[in-house]
Amino acid sequence: MMERILVVLPNWYGEILFATPFLKALRQHRPNALIATLGWPQSREILLHNPRLNEVLVFDDRGEPRGFAGWWHLARELRRLRFDRAFILRKSLSRTLLLCAAGIPHRIGFDNSKSGWALTARIPAPRTPQHKAASYLPLLSAIGATASLQPYEYVVSEAERRAARETCLSLFPKKVTDTFEQPLVVLHPGANWAHKRWAPERFGDLGDRLSTAFGAQVLLTGGPEDLALAQAVRASMQRPATVLAGATSVRELAAILEHADLVVSNDTGIAHLAAALHRPLVALYGPTSPALTGPLGDRERVAVIHRPECCPQIPCYAPNHASHPGMQAISVDEVYEAAHRLLQNTHVS
Repeated sequence: MMERILVVLPNWYGEILFATPFLKALRQHRPNALIATLGWPQSREILLHNPRLNEVLVFDDRGEPRGFAGWWHLARELRRLRFDRAFILRKSLSRTLLLCAAGIPHRIGFDNSKSGWALTARIPAPRTPQHKAASYLPLLSAIGATASLQPYEYVVSEAERRAARETCLSLFPKKVTDTFEQPLVVLHPGANWAHKRWAPERFGDLGDRLSTAFGAQVLLTGGPEDLALAQAVRASMQRPATVLAGATSVRELAAILEHADLVVSNDTGIAHLAAALHRPLVALYGPTSPALTGPLGDRERVAVIHRPECCPQIPCYAPNHASHPGMQAISVDEVYEAAHRLLQNTHVS
């Protein structure tokens, strides 16, 4: 009988990408199993077309039915699917109890006082700080497996690729074949916390410099909540820029990122998407640690700028701070220098 495995995901876009090396390793060690994931709706945006998975299940506790009724409805649905084993990548009492209610006999997660008692296999959490993507891998020891850290996985479908090409052609008529006569530079000024954001006027200054030096086409991206930020960047610029913030889904934006010659982003999911798609990337870090949550990718294509000596504490989980000294310490000059190097490498190669 085919083994049926469920993986309960973390919540946010970047963290879901961090889970993809775990999913790849799990598939390598269980090539014939049915493997499904369970996560918030954004997990489908990241994991759609992932070749390691048979199903991507969604739980939206902000939808209908809500509260305990929604929790119980999902538990019954999971029970119907008859999973043999579940890995839970986050320390969550409600999610762990969900696995119990679903009757999943083998429940594997990290030992912790919050929910460890409801697990059947309690794996010691890593004692030394390491990248979040690497931190999930010890859970595989419950099935006698080990794995080394591998890059993220994100799959753009051919249909998405064709649609992105049409979008780029409509935005930038000078586009030829699969490259631009003028390089495409994506600036992503948003982040989930205000104190993780580089100042809009600095993004604007950077965009002007890249446009002047390379003739770059500048594209300002983000979700609907980032529209005002993107407009502020464009308003601060002397040269033209196109605002795409709020006009695409995550998957549509990812397909467009495939065309980017350079992405400059704060510490947010788009930076990790760019790394997963092997795009040249400058990632700006302030209150968070690149060692723990930095982009994984080719070091020749990824530049991380961080000034930890400016920060009283790293990581600093204080999202109510309007600004952060580490972000303020990042100059336009040093970001431009990193961007210049990556763009030169792209055009030389």
